[in-house]
Amino acid sequence: MPARVAIAGVFALALTAAGATHARAATLRSTALITSGTVRLSDLFADLEPGQDRPLGPGPAPGASIQVGGAQLIAIADEYGVDWLDQSPSAMATITRASRILDQAYFADLIRQNLPDLGNGPVSIDLRDFHPMMVAPDDPKPVVLSDVKWDQRSGWFSATAYRGQPTGDITRDSFMLTGVIHAARRLLVYAHALPAGSVISASDVQLDESYAGHIGSRAFTNEADIDGMTVTRGVVAGSAVLDQDLHRTVLMHKGDPAVITFAAPGVHLTATGRALEDGGAGQYVHILNLSSSMIVTGRVVSASEIEVEAGSNPVPSDSNTLRHLTTSSRDASRADLSLR
Repeated sequence: MPARVAIAGVFALALTAAGATHARAATLRSTALITSGTVRLSDLFADLEPGQDRPLGPGPAPGASIQVGGAQLIAIADEYGVDWLDQSPSAMATITRASRILDQAYFADLIRQNLPDLGNGPVSIDLRDFHPMMVAPDDPKPVVLSDVKWDQRSGWFSATAYRGQPTGDITRDSFMLTGVIHAARRLLVYAHALPAGSVISASDVQLDESYAGHIGSRAFTNEADIDGMTVTRGVVAGSAVLDQDLHRTVLMHKGDPAVITFAAPGVHLTATGRALEDGGAGQYVHILNLSSSMIVTGRVVSASEIEVEAGSNPVPSDSNTLRHLTTSSRDASRADLSLR
């Protein structure tokens, strides 16, 4: 009986010792996120012995990953004396370097810091052929700009960007940064989205005192200039009101009958006439006075009324004048007449 107890005690001690050995065994990390540029033994194995951790080699670039296969893991464990449970040639560990993204807003702010002549007013900085950059999250100065050039008249700028912490890859450590800087302007913008074919009224636009977006053509600043015009394409709220997106809405068509009105202090005259060209609201067109057979120039008030202002000089309606007006009207229609 005592012998059996002794054997059982020895067996229990052996189990306890084995359990303690396995308790101290390392386990593989299948994935690891590192913040430094060096891979350590503890990035591959957890539960290492005290003082066993050590650097293994360079890590991936910020935002990139490397994979360590089973055969290499076994070799590393053997070299550094790591008691690794469940060793297998099919094992795999993936190590990813933490990163942050430098986007367009970051580089636009960097350009502004390097161009003190821009002042403190609002500007729009549009980058061309831009690609975001991955950098270490704790890098205090990830990019340095050099050779910053800016043409104030055209707005074009260029600069060379260098990584603060080079990777050793010349194609990634520096690149050209180019774009256009637009100074803020006072102009009309759309108050809300409008579909193509919409006729604009004063409630559809508002004045932006510091618009800094890109302007590809003439922009409007006066509501009266665009009232009654038609949008040729869909527009979004906040975008600039540009002449390339508008055309004059025709109220009066060539050949339409119209009432000619003339008003001056103490005088109000009316006559019947016939429009000699198309015209939109507020647009000046030629009209034939049927009573006097004279041609006058007046402003389109509505689809049936032309207002002739004081100082307007009528011209005879001879065949040459009518032919000239007809040709001019046809050419103007092709060019989509704007307010004169």
